[in-house]
Amino acid sequence: MVRGDRVNSRGTLAGCAAVVALGLGAELAKPATADMGFFLYAAGRVLDGARLYRDVVDLNPPLIFALNIPIVLLARVTGLSDVLLYRLGSALFVGILFLYSARLILRYVLPGDSARARYLVLLLCFSLFGLARIDFGQREHFVLALLVPYLLLVAAESAGRWPPPGEAAVIGVMAGAAIGLKPQFVLVLAVLEVFRRTRSAPTERWRPTAELAGVLGFLVVYGVAVLWLTPTYLTVASLLGGASVQYLREPFVDLLAVGPGAPLVGFVLLALLVLRRWTRTPTLVAVLAWATVACFLAAAAVGKDFRYHFYPALGLACMLLGLLAADVPTAAVRLGERVYGRTSQTLLATIVIVVSGWAVLELAGGDAGERHQRVELAELVRAVQARAAGRPVGVLSYTIESAFPLVNYAGVGLASRFPCMWLLAVSYWDQLKTGGRLQYHALGEMTPVERYFLNAVREDLTTAQPRLLVVLRPARDAAVNGQRRLHYIQYFGRDPVLAALLSEYRLTDRQGEYLLYERREAAPASADPPSTAPGTQDVIRTELKDVGLGRLDRESVIGLAVFAVCWVLMAARDRRRSGA
Repeated sequence: MVRGDRVNSRGTLAGCAAVVALGLGAELAKPATADMGFFLYAAGRVLDGARLYRDVVDLNPPLIFALNIPIVLLARVTGLSDVLLYRLGSALFVGILFLYSARLILRYVLPGDSARARYLVLLLCFSLFGLARIDFGQREHFVLALLVPYLLLVAAESAGRWPPPGEAAVIGVMAGAAIGLKPQFVLVLAVLEVFRRTRSAPTERWRPTAELAGVLGFLVVYGVAVLWLTPTYLTVASLLGGASVQYLREPFVDLLAVGPGAPLVGFVLLALLVLRRWTRTPTLVAVLAWATVACFLAAAAVGKDFRYHFYPALGLACMLLGLLAADVPTAAVRLGERVYGRTSQTLLATIVIVVSGWAVLELAGGDAGERHQRVELAELVRAVQARAAGRPVGVLSYTIESAFPLVNYAGVGLASRFPCMWLLAVSYWDQLKTGGRLQYHALGEMTPVERYFLNAVREDLTTAQPRLLVVLRPARDAAVNGQRRLHYIQYFGRDPVLAALLSEYRLTDRQGEYLLYERREAAPASADPPSTAPGTQDVIRTELKDVGLGRLDRESVIGLAVFAVCWVLMAARDRRRSGA
C-alpha cells in the first residue's frame, strides 16, 4: 500500500469514528425510547417466568424479545443499566455488521477502486450511525444493517465476483434474521433475487445459491422455534392482526406520496434517471435503487405513518444520493443534468449538516421542548417511585409512551399484559375520527377483540391490585382530539368488577397530562375518587404540521434554510469553475 492510500484509509477511519462517536453520544444523552423500554421490560418478564403472548401481549415476532434477554441478564449480573447496555449492544451489533459490510465493499464490490470504496464505506457509516438518530435501536435499524451485506453480495456477483459459499450462506442467514425481525422486508430479498436472476445467463437463472439457502434455512429453524417456544403467538396474531392493520392506518397511496422520507426517495430516483449515464458504478447504483424502492414499498404496505418504518429506505436513499453526487460531471451539457447534479450535491451536504447539527444539539441536552419533556418524565418517575411502593403500576393510556420508559426508570412492573391500551382505541376507531358523543359498546355489542381486551384488563388489574394508577386524562369529546377523547374511568367503570376496584382509589397528584390515583388507605381522607366527568380541554398542538403546513416540522424548516445557503454556495463554486 502506498503512502497516499494509507493516509486516505486513516482519513476514512477517522471520519467513521467521528460519525459513530457523534451518533452514539447523542443517543446516550437522550431518554430511552418507548419501544426500547418495552423490549427490555418484556425480556425481563420472560426471565421472571412470564409467558410471552399470554402474560406479555404484543404482535411483534419473538426474535426481538429473544435478543433482549441476554442484555437483561447482563444488566442483572453487573448492576449496570439495561438501557445503557441495550444502546451499547445495539451499537456493537450494528458496528460489527458495518465492519463486515465494509470488508465486502473493499474485497468484492469495488476492489479496483479504493477511493470510491472508502467513500461508500463512509456513506454506509453515516446511514447506520448518523442518519439513524431517533430510529437508533429500532428493529428497522437492525434490519438495514442485516440486509446491506446481501445487497452488496448481489452487486458483487452481478459484477462477476463471488465470495466463498460458506460466507454467502452466512450472509443469507443475516438476511433471514432481518425478515425474522420485520417480515414485510422479505420484499427486498424478492426484488434483489429478481434483479440478479434476470441479469444472469439462462443456464444460471434458476441456480440455487448458498445465500438463498441461508435465508430459507434460518426461516425454517426460526419458524419451528416460534411454534415450539411461543405456541400462542399465532393465536394472538390471528385474533389481533386485523385490529393492528386498522389501527392508525394510512392509505397506501398516501404513504407513497407523502410518507416519511418520500421526498428524498422520490428525488433520488428522479436524479438517477437524469444522471444515470454519468454513474461510474452502474450495477451497484442499480442494486441500491431497487433495494430503496423495495424498502419503501415494504414500509408503506404496513400502513403506518411511523418514521422508523421507513428508515431502511432513507438509509439506502442517502447512500444512493451520495454516489450520484460524487459522479456529477463538472461540465454537463444538458440543463437537467446540471440542475439535478447541483441539487444532489446540495441535498447531500444539507442532510449531513442538519443531522450532525441535531446530534450536537442533543449532546448539549436538546432544545427547549426536549428539555421540558425530560423534566416532566423525571418528575413523573419520582412520583411513581414514591407512591407505587415497588408494586406494579396500572397505566391507562392508548399510547405506549405513557408506560415506557416510565416503568423502566421507576423500577416497577406494569399491571397489565398490554404495553398500552391501543385495543380500546381501535375498537372505537370510526367514532374517534368523527364528531358526536363517543358511545361505548354494551357487552353484547362488543367485537371479539374488545371483549378479549376488557376481560384481560379486568383479570390483570384485579390480580395485581396496583397501589397506583396512572391515567391519561381525557380531552374534550370532540373529533379534533382523536384518541385523547377516550375516558378510561368512564369506560372501565361500566364493568361491575372494575367499578368496585376503581372505587378503592383516590386522586392524589397531577403530573402533566396524567392523573395519579392511589389506594384509598394511602391517600388523604379528603382526596377525590376517580371522576367520570367529561374532559373539557382540547389537545395543545405545537407542530407546524398541525397548523396547515403539511409535514413540515422544525427540522424540515431548518433543512430548507440550510439547503438554500448550500445551493447559493455551490452555485458560486460552479461559476468560479466555469470562469477558470
